Amino acid sequence: MGRTEKSQGLAPPAIRKDIRAKQARHIINKVVPALLASNARARRGVDGSELIADPGPNGASGRPGPTSTRTEGDENAIYVKRKGQGRRKAKGSEGKRDGTKTLSKGKNRKRNDSLDEGLLNLTIHPIPSSSFPKSRTIRIITTDTLTAALLLSHSPSKPPSKKAPNTCILNMASPLRPGGGVSLGATSQEEFLCARTTLLPSLKEQYYRLPEYGGIYTPDVLVFRNPGPLGDSHGELPPTERWYVDVISAGMLRFPELEGEEDEEKRLGRKDREVVERKIRGVLRIAESKGVSRLVLGAWGCGAYGNPVRDVAEAFQRVLDGGVAGGRKKSKDGAMETWSRIGEVVFAIANRKMAVDFADAFGAGIEVEDGPGTADGEDEDEEEDAVAEELRKKIQEMESQISLVWNADLKARMTIILDGLKSQLREREGTPETSMADEEQDQDESEESEKE
Repeated sequence: MGRTEKSQGLAPPAIRKDIRAKQARHIINKVVPALLASNARARRGVDGSELIADPGPNGASGRPGPTSTRTEGDENAIYVKRKGQGRRKAKGSEGKRDGTKTLSKGKNRKRNDSLDEGLLNLTIHPIPSSSFPKSRTIRIITTDTLTAALLLSHSPSKPPSKKAPNTCILNMASPLRPGGGVSLGATSQEEFLCARTTLLPSLKEQYYRLPEYGGIYTPDVLVFRNPGPLGDSHGELPPTERWYVDVISAGMLRFPELEGEEDEEKRLGRKDREVVERKIRGVLRIAESKGVSRLVLGAWGCGAYGNPVRDVAEAFQRVLDGGVAGGRKKSKDGAMETWSRIGEVVFAIANRKMAVDFADAFGAGIEVEDGPGTADGEDEDEEEDAVAEELRKKIQEMESQISLVWNADLKARMTIILDGLKSQLREREGTPETSMADEEQDQDESEESEKE
């Protein structure tokens, strides 16, 4: 017997990508502006986004480290703030600067001198961390970023409260272009977020190129669609079910040079491992300084950018544990960073195999949890992931072969083929077009900035 109903086959990947691009552009150009016009909180969140470049270490209490206050023309002056008197230059500051002590004049000279000296030598101890979480919960869930954030924000044991702080999520962003390839129909994590939230307007053009360390912090990003396909007519959430997240947008290392022979596991070099750790530490410093208690992370840079899962997982484990490369517990700044405000961390990794590999490398006895997924888009995503993975393998093989070739003409022809493979991978992932010369220039610029 034949089929009673006509089979519905999937359209070719290119056509499906064009459909997604059209749907995403409609959301970006029509839906999001209308939502911002009618929602003051989301509008304030977009206006309140800030670029935080190379954030400094936080203090022991989880707050940013102390900063000195100076004015032009009197750089070494010391100021104190007294009740009812505002900000005044401390007596004896000129003498302290030269290593001498300036005495007060008048009837209460001894009392004033001792008071001023006490103020100048005053040490402010950090606030006791009794209000901070004593232990941190770390989970790895096979789901998307927004679903993981929703699980944290609306825990069954904790009913939702309007006064509760937002869950913060990491937007694994393109360092070159706001929203990555969202208008081109790409399906990576940043494009997923920009098509379902009000994040994209906060990623302002003047913030790009993103800094090597740090990123963009956006509060009160409105989530107005569920994680389902963009073509779902019931995908937009009703006003009563919409919710907010805070977002840190930062870019990971792109297309690093991997070490290892053909039959060995490909790993990052020592220098690149340190760069990855500094990037992770920059994100956590932003989260800690903003008082984030619930944070959603992911397998950052392990997809289109080609970073090994093992290296990224180990870097996350070291930084969250307060250590740095080489097993040291203190950073170059001399202080151990323990992220005392961050109490719950979830790694949202949609790909099951990648999540298992990430958990094995992370260690600490963490097991992968099966989370609610987007069943409608799984087949399509798996098909695209398989093609992208094959392209990445071919690129790695070609790069290893080119390094062994001595003939200049043959090397030039192989380089052209390699550029073509990378172009195909970028097109499939929806990342902006960049030539090999651009990548080399980016690398040179980063090396020059490090030397400076």
